[in-house]
Amino acid sequence: MTSTEIIPQIVMLYGRPGVGKLTIAEYLTAETGYSLLHNHAVVDLATSLFPFGSPAFVSLREKIWHLSVDHVLRAKSPGTIMTFAPEKTVTDGFIPSLQKRVETSGGVMHLIELRCTPQELESRLGSEQRQRFGKLRDVEAYQKLDAAGAFDRPVMPAPELVVDTTEQTPLVSARMIAKHLKPPRKAAEAEA
Repeated sequence: MTSTEIIPQIVMLYGRPGVGKLTIAEYLTAETGYSLLHNHAVVDLATSLFPFGSPAFVSLREKIWHLSVDHVLRAKSPGTIMTFAPEKTVTDGFIPSLQKRVETSGGVMHLIELRCTPQELESRLGSEQRQRFGKLRDVEAYQKLDAAGAFDRPVMPAPELVVDTTEQTPLVSARMIAKHLKPPRKAAEAEA
């Protein structure tokens, strides 16, 4: 391995509906030049074939995520930003298996959690921008899902960075994340 070889970075921005994942990911894409694998692009493809939450949907969605990341890693792409919303139809094994794939392929996976206050989150849910991807916009429906534990699984590993999006702009959040994402150093560079 040469010291100039690229170590692909998979940056998973995750959090509840309304925390700003896609908006921040779009700014982060502009800041880093990384590609974007948007959660709703994957969900929309899988739901075009199978009902949301059905076994076939769950299997296909996870295969699309894995296949996409595998191709990014094989292509030695500098980085890809994934948006991800933990919710009960994602299997418990998905995140560990994705982390293992990234690691065994020579990449680095960054888990970045986005948060905001419950009040801010609920105020954002009704936003017209969320309609663009058919995102959850009904506060009452969100509250019922939350009370039923819909967002409690899969259990996420500890994030390496938590960004509170309550009061800062998406651009400021993206720049904070970009600053955190320094290209990983190879052993050859560290020894030089």
